[in-house]
Amino acid sequence: MTLTYRSLFSFFRENIFYKVDYHFSHSQLEVFRILIAVFCMVNFSTILLDYDVFLAPNGLVGWEVSNANSFWFELHPQKIADLLGVLPERVMIAVCVVYLSALGFLLFGVFANIAALVSLVCFTLITAVITPYAYGVDVYQSVCLFFLCFFPIGYSYAVREKKKKDNLAVLQALSVRLLQLYLIITYLSAGFEKAVMSGWWNGKFIFFLVNDPTIVSSSLIPKSAPLFLYLFFGVVVVLSESLYFVLIWLKATRLWIFLAVVSMHVFIALFMDLMFFGILLTILNICCWYPAIVSDLKTIRV
Repeated sequence: MTLTYRSLFSFFRENIFYKVDYHFSHSQLEVFRILIAVFCMVNFSTILLDYDVFLAPNGLVGWEVSNANSFWFELHPQKIADLLGVLPERVMIAVCVVYLSALGFLLFGVFANIAALVSLVCFTLITAVITPYAYGVDVYQSVCLFFLCFFPIGYSYAVREKKKKDNLAVLQALSVRLLQLYLIITYLSAGFEKAVMSGWWNGKFIFFLVNDPTIVSSSLIPKSAPLFLYLFFGVVVVLSESLYFVLIWLKATRLWIFLAVVSMHVFIALFMDLMFFGILLTILNICCWYPAIVSDLKTIRV
């Protein structure tokens, strides 16, 4: 059988882009809503434990510094305090209370889209203060809350379920596909950035990564291990991220690439002291693909 551009395009269209209900679950977005709300609550609770250090106006990095580093159009609690003529402490306390309350509404599916919007605004204000300590998880969290602002959520697994629309299934399927494409583009971008760095192909980056106590909390691979071992793990990371956008769609490779990527994020969470980053990316992978993974596992059992 001769492989032509037409047949290749037809394959991708029929298996990926055309079937918007491809391995789709009607509760998929609701699971995403609940997990993101719980994640945001837990993540923020750890920040609140060090309120005086991270969030207070006179904290380790004062509001004067973070506000000066922000653009005039960016949200910052100091701007609100100056506009309303109130104490900065009151503004931050109000933001924290509103943020946790909105996350509670989002968790229970009450006015879910509005709750997501309020949560996003509050999180943006909080992020403006803790920017010097941010390491990437805040970007993914902001995107997740942004998606929840307009995703069709609150129709199930909610205290106050919305009345279902005639085209609800189509809107849910398209929203799931958008979330999947976002995750795919994320890995494709990260994989491309690593692919152009020689340190990932020759094992040097992995060697310095796992043997630097300031990055990895415990030495998993001894320094005396052969270079081939470091090279192997480096190539696996690059190929897993670079080829994720293809391998995750194919039934023969979907489970393996899913396990490889999730294992990578579990490693990041447990051994690189980036727990919330690893947890959030694991949540995203599970929410995007669990219907397909469950379907594949059922097939394997048969």
